[in-house]
Amino acid sequence: MKKLTVSIFIVVFLVCCQKDNEGCNEAITYCNETIPYYYQPVCGCNDITYSNWETAECHGIINYREGECGSD
Repeated sequence: MKKLTVSIFIVVFLVCCQKDNEGCNEAITYCNETIPYYYQPVCGCNDITYSNWETAECHGIINYREGECGSD
């Protein structure tokens, strides 16, 4: 029973930790559509400025804010 409890705790811990980093792992994905080129910068949660939200999402970044990074 103790092993089961420890195993459940480990699984819950890993799932919780994984959600904290979700969307901040930059990885170039192959988008199904062509990304339009225009400059409306967004700052990704990884502190990298992308030219637009489509570019950020194509790189796997789903958490971003409007504007360039460091322009606060």
